[in-house]
Amino acid sequence: MFFQSKVQLSAAARRIRWGFLGATTTPIVGAFLYNQGYQVPFLGCPIRHLTGIPCPTCGMTRSFMAIARGDLHQAVAYHLFSPLVFLFFVVAAIHLALELRLQRRIHTIYIQLIQNRRLQISTLLLFLGYYAIRLYFLAQSGELYPAMVRSPLGQLLF
Repeated sequence: MFFQSKVQLSAAARRIRWGFLGATTTPIVGAFLYNQGYQVPFLGCPIRHLTGIPCPTCGMTRSFMAIARGDLHQAVAYHLFSPLVFLFFVVAAIHLALELRLQRRIHTIYIQLIQNRRLQISTLLLFLGYYAIRLYFLAQSGELYPAMVRSPLGQLLF
C-alpha cells in the first residue's frame, strides 16, 4: 500500500513538512479546544462580514466543531464537504508526522490521487457547484439580500 523512499528528507523538506503539519493540525486541535470553551474573538468569516455573502467555506468551522463533538449529522448540515475535509486534514497530519518520524518520504496511493489534475478540477467544480446551490437557496429564502444590505460594503453601495 505504501513504501518509503530510500533517500532521507533534507532539512528544507523537513521544515516544509513541519509547516504543513502545523497547518493541518490547527483546525483539528482548534475544533476540539473551541468545544472545550476556549474562545477566539476574531473567529468568523471576513468575507461574509464585509459583503454579507457567505464564502465557499462558510460553515466549515462550525462543522469541524460538530465533528469534534461526534455530531456528524449536524456537521453535514453546516457544510456538506466538511467531513471529507476534516478526514483529509487527519490523514495528512498522520502522513506528515510519519514522514517526519521516519525521516523519509512515504509514497501512497492517495498521494497519487491528490496529484491527479482531473480529480483536482472535478473536485473544485463540485465544490463550486455546491456553493452556487447554497447561494441560490439563500437568495430564494430572502436571507441573502438583507444580509448584503446590512454589510459594511452594502452600506457603502446601497
